Amino acid sequence: MTKLPCEIVQDLLPLYIDKLTSDVSNGEIEAHVAECKACQGVLETMIKDESGAFSPKEAAAEKKQIDFLKKYRSRVKTIALAVILAVIVLILGVLVTRTYLVGEKSAYGKVTYNIEVVGKEVHVTAVPVDGKDAVSELKFEESSDGFLWITSRIVKESPFHQGMKMATYMWSSDEPLTMIFADEEREILWEQGDTILDQTWRVWSTKNAYVGDMSGNVKIARALELQDKIGAFTNELETEKEPYGWTIIFSEPLNKRPEKYYRSEMRKAGYRILALVHNLDHVSFRYTIDNEAFEDTYFAEEASKGFGQDVKDCWTSVKLFQDYVCWLDTLD
Repeated sequence: MTKLPCEIVQDLLPLYIDKLTSDVSNGEIEAHVAECKACQGVLETMIKDESGAFSPKEAAAEKKQIDFLKKYRSRVKTIALAVILAVIVLILGVLVTRTYLVGEKSAYGKVTYNIEVVGKEVHVTAVPVDGKDAVSELKFEESSDGFLWITSRIVKESPFHQGMKMATYMWSSDEPLTMIFADEEREILWEQGDTILDQTWRVWSTKNAYVGDMSGNVKIARALELQDKIGAFTNELETEKEPYGWTIIFSEPLNKRPEKYYRSEMRKAGYRILALVHNLDHVSFRYTIDNEAFEDTYFAEEASKGFGQDVKDCWTSVKLFQDYVCWLDTLD
């Protein structure tokens, strides 16, 4: 048999190492390598590169290092997973605590209050407006000038807190209790023996010192729901000299409801505006019904005469304003 050249043997060595050559080829390669030092060296180098180990001792050391790295990597993964789970549990715990246990301070419109004062006992029932909420806490703080402040916290309803909350506070000051406020918005709940209705407070809180402050006037008109009850309007102000006036001009003809309804709503709104704008002398409404033009004007003096007290005093007392509104409702 012809002896294989070194070049062919070395080309076949990778296949020989991977056991891809035939038995006949294996015999030829092994016979050649046994006699050829050069090809024997190439084969040893290829086997060494393939195994990645230079000796059994080196192979054992490398395996030991690989096992250590695998264990270390597995340990790091376990610790990282534990840390991530701990963070998730912590975040969930904070969210659950904040949502269902601690909650947040109530803002205006989130809670309605029922106040009953008997002697020095103040009985409070706080009811969340949203049925999914619950009042978790009521705090009381009194001042030396006869004021009592109530602060509530609301949470999401759960077995821990459900719906409304009731509490009784004993007034301890020697000064008589004159006013009860709620939450940070300083909503007045009670004044000198009378519970203040939420609607009364919402309107009264928009009071404006100067009719020239048009943004303040707009807030009053919105609180009175003037556009919803009557229609869209524009404004004219008389502020160059006293007496100051405000004219409300309805943009579209008023023909969807009876004339009596519009006149009644305008009178109520006009008298309220006169009490809420401190320096306003008169308010006029300009409108058309069935193509006929009208202008109705209401004066602070006539409102005061009918009420029996200066309507401008309402500007400093929500209780008096509530009494004034009750009087207006009797005019129909």
